[in-house]
Amino acid sequence: MCGIAGAFGFGDHEVGDDDQLGAMLDCITHRGPDSEGRFVPTNDPVIMGARRLSIMDVEGGDQPITNEDGSVTVVYNGEIYNHAELREELTNQGHEFRTEADTEVLVHLWEEHGHSMPEYLDGMFAFSIWDSDQEALFLARDRLGIKPLYVTETDGPFFWASEVKSLLEAGIDPVLDDSAVRNYFTLRYWPWPQSPFDGVRKVPPGTSLLITENETEEHRYWDLSSNPRTGSINRHATDLREMLSASVERRLMSDVPLGAFLSGGLDSSSIVALISEMRDEPLDTFSIGFEDDAFDESDHARHVAEYFGTNHHEITVDLDSMDLFGEVVERFGEPLADPAALPTLALSKYASEDVKVVLSGEGADELLGGYWYFDQIPKHQQMFDRVPDAAFKLAGQIEPYAPVRNQTLRYISALRNTETAIEGVAQRFQIPSDRYLKSSKISEEGGIETLVRSTESYADTDDFYKRMLAFDIKYWLPDDLLYKVDQSSMAASLEARVPFLDHELVEFGFNLPVEYKQDGYKRVLKRAMKDLLPKRVLQRNKHGLGVPVGDWFRSDHKAITSWMTEQHLEATPYVEPDSVFRIWDAHRSGADYGLTLWKILTFVAWYHTIVLPYRK
Repeated sequence: MCGIAGAFGFGDHEVGDDDQLGAMLDCITHRGPDSEGRFVPTNDPVIMGARRLSIMDVEGGDQPITNEDGSVTVVYNGEIYNHAELREELTNQGHEFRTEADTEVLVHLWEEHGHSMPEYLDGMFAFSIWDSDQEALFLARDRLGIKPLYVTETDGPFFWASEVKSLLEAGIDPVLDDSAVRNYFTLRYWPWPQSPFDGVRKVPPGTSLLITENETEEHRYWDLSSNPRTGSINRHATDLREMLSASVERRLMSDVPLGAFLSGGLDSSSIVALISEMRDEPLDTFSIGFEDDAFDESDHARHVAEYFGTNHHEITVDLDSMDLFGEVVERFGEPLADPAALPTLALSKYASEDVKVVLSGEGADELLGGYWYFDQIPKHQQMFDRVPDAAFKLAGQIEPYAPVRNQTLRYISALRNTETAIEGVAQRFQIPSDRYLKSSKISEEGGIETLVRSTESYADTDDFYKRMLAFDIKYWLPDDLLYKVDQSSMAASLEARVPFLDHELVEFGFNLPVEYKQDGYKRVLKRAMKDLLPKRVLQRNKHGLGVPVGDWFRSDHKAITSWMTEQHLEATPYVEPDSVFRIWDAHRSGADYGLTLWKILTFVAWYHTIVLPYRK
């Protein structure tokens, strides 16, 4: 696991020097505290480097790594779980290896397969390869977007990096992208290919770039496909168990201490159960407890740990203190208005004291329809089929004028069709951004409607489910959940692996029959794990990593009051201070606008902490 950065250019677009590359790498030292490597050739129009968190071949796997004659060079962030099989195939084809690191597979795979090489990889990755013979630069990001990769689209050298702050260190002017800002305040994250900054974009999941002096070729080498599966729930449960077990086993490869996050819920407990079957020695598990009983799940995690005999570690956090807010703002190069980032960072820092690698349960809800709306919205749509269209139209018309709790009216008005229902779910029914932003500054192009339309190809008889699953897998998963886990874990120099996001398992889950995702919380996963998990886990409903943001905005927390001032709001572009204070007053009076206020707070703090210091 590492952080990478680099620059490429011809002619007038000369790349930087060793000092510039050093600055780009220095700001991501947390991603790779064990070593640094740079590739700064004298004659080639490229520079690139990596900060390394050594996991495989600790002594011999430093980067960059080259092929036999030095004509192909790679820097890389991630893990290739099938590297041993690929190594054997490539050796049989005549390639010579000098290390035991999975990184070295990439240079020889490039020699053998060129730009189609990502199709052969099973893992999480973002890497750049320079081929000096072809004078070509090749970049690729893993299928699900587990690992981040940012690139520039400016009139100058082409830069790339694992974190957007490296690009700011390279001199990119942090001019905000109007359309991206609109999407952030709608969704609470920045959907690919957008980043917060004009001229900086994210390489989409499952995508590669081949760049030469004359052109940039973008290739989508993987995407979700709609191939409905048939068969009994028992057959699917058996297949799920086999595939998840194989995925977990592949993700246990490590030359350093390894553990698992454990909440006591179905997903993380399933992973711990499978690991415990595979290992003789006790597994290190890590959970977080909260002093507020309404949010504390530590008892459930403790029960699972005792059941499987793990070496359990538990940290208790006072969420009311919000001590981690400033660190989250500082570490996250793009603001993420997901309050769960705070406990995720706390847990990552705690686990990193004992292990370098953890397995985590992200992805199961997105594959198996684990959120409330997969079950409830279709039922509500059927119920409201008997209601005249005029009633829905009226609800939509009066909703903007309702003084409090207008999320309910918006929800009802969205139920008339799948399109608006998906848009409503994606927004989590918070206050629309045009109620508190200076709307004249916000672009109407490339908004959430565009993202929703991108799921049209998945529409079939299971219309809502396939499209909502597709939306969550394509956008919510990489740009909220996986970004949160990557930034939090790497801030603590900890590698997080996600067994539910093996790409073959994703395709399997996406195409399961709808009835196995309804009428019972992740029923097929419970069926798959029923002989391994304690009954207490199987009988629990979903309980996310909750954070009391609503309560925070009804109190005088320093982390809130120090940023949500008239002075800061006035100095923050896009935000309309008077509207923000009206929403805050309504929240104190009983409405629930906690997440909307959290979006605003996070953006304001990020703008003043990250953007302004880099302004030219």
